[in-house]
Amino acid sequence: MRCYNLEIDIMKQIIYLPVLAFLLWGCVNKNATERPNILWIVTEDIGLDMACYGTKGIYTPNLDQLAKEGALFTNAFTTASVCSPSRSSFMTGLYPTQVHSHNMRIHPPFEKQSLPGGVHIFTRYLEEAGYATGLCGHPKTDWGFKTPEEPVYGTREWEELTKQEPFFCQYQFYATHRPFMPCKEHPVKAEDIELHPYTADIPEAREELRQYLEHLNLLDMQVGELLEDLKDKGLYENTLIVFSGDNGPPVIRGKGFLYDRGIAMPLIVRVPKKYKPKFKPGTVIEELVSAMDFAPTFINYAGGVIPAYMQGRIFLGKNKEAEPDYLFALRDRHGVMIDRSRSVRSRQFKYIMNYMPEKAYWDMSLNNIAAAKAMEKLFEKGELPPHQAAFFKEKPGEELYDVVNDPYEMNNLAENPESIEILKEMGAAVDQWIIDTNDEGRLQEDPKDVEEMDRLWSIFVKERNERN
Repeated sequence: MRCYNLEIDIMKQIIYLPVLAFLLWGCVNKNATERPNILWIVTEDIGLDMACYGTKGIYTPNLDQLAKEGALFTNAFTTASVCSPSRSSFMTGLYPTQVHSHNMRIHPPFEKQSLPGGVHIFTRYLEEAGYATGLCGHPKTDWGFKTPEEPVYGTREWEELTKQEPFFCQYQFYATHRPFMPCKEHPVKAEDIELHPYTADIPEAREELRQYLEHLNLLDMQVGELLEDLKDKGLYENTLIVFSGDNGPPVIRGKGFLYDRGIAMPLIVRVPKKYKPKFKPGTVIEELVSAMDFAPTFINYAGGVIPAYMQGRIFLGKNKEAEPDYLFALRDRHGVMIDRSRSVRSRQFKYIMNYMPEKAYWDMSLNNIAAAKAMEKLFEKGELPPHQAAFFKEKPGEELYDVVNDPYEMNNLAENPESIEILKEMGAAVDQWIIDTNDEGRLQEDPKDVEEMDRLWSIFVKERNERN
């Protein structure tokens, strides 16, 4: 992991990066045909819900085939559980708290801030290495910070981009964001799906999950069409393909939460044989991977210069760096819901520090989750078992889970005397991470300003709807 001192790293970059880029330019330009095109497929609000991850009732042959030809990562995580904060990390290689994007939705009277001096969207380094860049599909550039004035991508046209090699494309799919869309070709039956045990087995929960999974079937078809077009263009064997999400699905305990359902992201990578992958087709990789790792890894494949300030590591290909012991994630304000939580995860344990335990998870939940709404009624009647009722009670100050033996994070070990050492160790890791990254979440916003933001935004939305 690179140095946390952002100011020092940026100064190093300012001094050395232009020189290094100039020296490398001749080498990489001569070998342009030896470097892969990079297709990074990003979809919204998605979990590990493909058949290749063991999900029942789903039909995802295209993504499953991609996994058979490449590698399936089972421990890949975002740095936040909602879109803008999460995306800020994979666009900069830094934590959301380092680029002023840790709060979800920044509207007047708040203002988005520019990136710290010397920090850039990673596509800049790809272009310096000689790559054409594009943001295609359903473009999304809400990263929580002010969009840089300089162009971030060369084009938004897939056909234009793929006529240039080498190219880098971030191809964005809106699926599986709400509203869920049906897949007529491959419908999902409610009785075929498997609910996670923290969800009550009620019709509302099955129907909601069914709709989400059916939308995922539709996504699989769309991805299949994109890959088929890549083959038709004769580019499939020249292109590194990465498939990932931005945060967990909009279902109970998913998007918005630091449980694995909220921050675990699907990650499938296919490296053509000519670029000498370090794994066999169909490999399952359990290494910890952060969304921050995309930027340095893509730059490395492009033969570019990775800025010293980036926190991510090269997780793939030559120059691959060592797996970290821990991955960190965060939650701060989401709309008008003021909260603060931090998590650290190893391969076996997950620790969550809740700085506002007086607020129930239900109070901080998305307000459009049908399963949660139906479960609240059961909770009020006293009809939920303890492991499901916990969602509607005050949060514990600390949570600790053995994610290997308790993958759904239901048995909190924080008060177990046998877990005291791991609790202290992981709690200390969070405390140190907060210091090392100068965590902006320590500076809470004025609740009155949040209320004013909500009022002004409501007026804006009303006027916009009236115009339309």
